[in-house]
Amino acid sequence: MIIDQQTLDFAHLIMHFRQQRGMSQGQLAQATRLSRTYIYHLESGQRANPSQHVVQSIARVLELQSDEREQLYTAYTTLTGQLIDYEPDTNTLLDLGELASLLVRSTSYPAHALDRLWYLSSWNDAAIYLFEMESEIARGGQHHLLEVVFDPYLRRRFYGWEHLARRLVSDFQYHTRTMTHLPEYKTLLKGLRDLPEFRRIAAATYPSGRPAPSFAFQVQHNTLARLTLRTATTVFSGASNYSMVSYVPGDQQTLRIYREQNWQAR
Repeated sequence: MIIDQQTLDFAHLIMHFRQQRGMSQGQLAQATRLSRTYIYHLESGQRANPSQHVVQSIARVLELQSDEREQLYTAYTTLTGQLIDYEPDTNTLLDLGELASLLVRSTSYPAHALDRLWYLSSWNDAAIYLFEMESEIARGGQHHLLEVVFDPYLRRRFYGWEHLARRLVSDFQYHTRTMTHLPEYKTLLKGLRDLPEFRRIAAATYPSGRPAPSFAFQVQHNTLARLTLRTATTVFSGASNYSMVSYVPGDQQTLRIYREQNWQAR
């Protein structure tokens, strides 16, 4: 089979950007929901007419900068004769971290925002009070959801902690499965493995399909007593970089307390 130069240029760009980011063909395939064989065929030039959707998906997963994306799109147009719909760089339009903070502060429920590695990028006052995190927030620095849950002191606030911890570790493994090659993921995991209980649970916990979008758990508050909470997660960026997690009442008693605290619309 003879492969022309235009096909090679497009194929080489995909391989170059993938290798530059330290991803294997299998990891790129999983992240884009394509088969590993399809990625192999793209990079070997055996696929000379991929769809626009495929190219856009690869550009998103590889997080190509504007000049890199333009280079790939131009090679695609040269190869196929099709003009690709240009996706503006969201970072030039707004900062997603600022958007997360704005949405979290504006919601009436206790809520926080998670970035793609589950660092807590913002809290509202209701969530800080509900989880009694005032002193931790005051100390500053980065906070990670799993570090909070696995903290030997803070974990005492969660009823049924073992079940909650296993659920969160499984969800975390699922949501970060395409990012294990990133240096920041490896740094985070190294820190989490310093926590003995995390090591124990992570060694025996594996994601079993796409997590359910909501689940209930209980916390013990020094003033409010025991509350039953249910999570409600909203992903509000097309790249799924940030999620807003709200905590809504899980039973009538908690509903009453929420109303007393004015944590929801009446």
